[in-house]
Amino acid sequence: MKSRSEILDLVRKRIRLLHYAYSTEDAYCHWSGRYHDFCLKQPAGVAAEKMTEAFLTDLAARLGVSARTQSQAFAAVLFLYKEVLDEPLGDVRALRAKRPFHERVSPSRDQVRQLRVAVEDTPGTPARLLVDLLYGCGLRVSEPVELRIKDVLWDEGPTGQLVIRGAKGGKDRRVPIPAACVAPLRLQVEKARTVWEQDRMNSPGVGVTLPGRLSEKYPDAPFMWQWFWLFPAENHCDDPRRGIRVRYHVLPESIQRAVLRAARKVGLGGIVTPHVLRHAYATHSREGIDSLRKLLGHSSIETTAGYLHPVVDRASNPLDDLVK
Repeated sequence: MKSRSEILDLVRKRIRLLHYAYSTEDAYCHWSGRYHDFCLKQPAGVAAEKMTEAFLTDLAARLGVSARTQSQAFAAVLFLYKEVLDEPLGDVRALRAKRPFHERVSPSRDQVRQLRVAVEDTPGTPARLLVDLLYGCGLRVSEPVELRIKDVLWDEGPTGQLVIRGAKGGKDRRVPIPAACVAPLRLQVEKARTVWEQDRMNSPGVGVTLPGRLSEKYPDAPFMWQWFWLFPAENHCDDPRRGIRVRYHVLPESIQRAVLRAARKVGLGGIVTPHVLRHAYATHSREGIDSLRKLLGHSSIETTAGYLHPVVDRASNPLDDLVK
């Protein structure tokens, strides 16, 4: 059996060859390492399918992980055998954690209004604008911070459009810019321009990260204005994949902390999160369900329908009929 470090190195190389996201690399390496450690404690000669079954069952039965966590671990092990070891697994019949059904709920318009007032910017995070984009465009928490200058299309539509690239499932989509965000967004572009110009003057060798291997195909692109982040981070950092200094974007955790602080301030702690603002957009939107599906980036209209409650909205009540 290969060592743990050898396995993880092979997983990283394969993931990068396939241009998977860094978050996927991090998760798959984590689970591949845990699976390797689990295998070392089992009797020799156990078939790969049985070993995988035992590993997944242990996660569900002994550790009590959620269905989502167990599914992620299973995906990582499947990737390890198929893409790295070139030995695809056969039938795996492990005890699977139950996935509960949660009714999607969203804050009211008044609660969103209270939250927006309570959100505070910090020197490195324009939290008010980011929160408005989450709610006003129905974005996932990582989507606004990953916008680049070229993704803001001012000439499209009455107020402009944003191109959300490489979203969940690797799908691109467009969303209209809310009128309330136009002026703050233009100001943010100017702030980003200042940061970019300072980098070009003081740190000419520091660029931004690019998708896949684009930086090798177009060596000048990491330093070009159009590829610069709309929401650049305050400081430079090391690119974990290439080992060079880069300018990265504001992290999603910054938005999460800002929303958490604001929610606690107005008594909505544990109720409103950045992703709940996406739910609120879907619930409060006046768009038809198919248009809403496209704006949210859903593949299935059933997923979009989960945000709406037409049956509940139209339901009669026998008690009200009785007391009329």
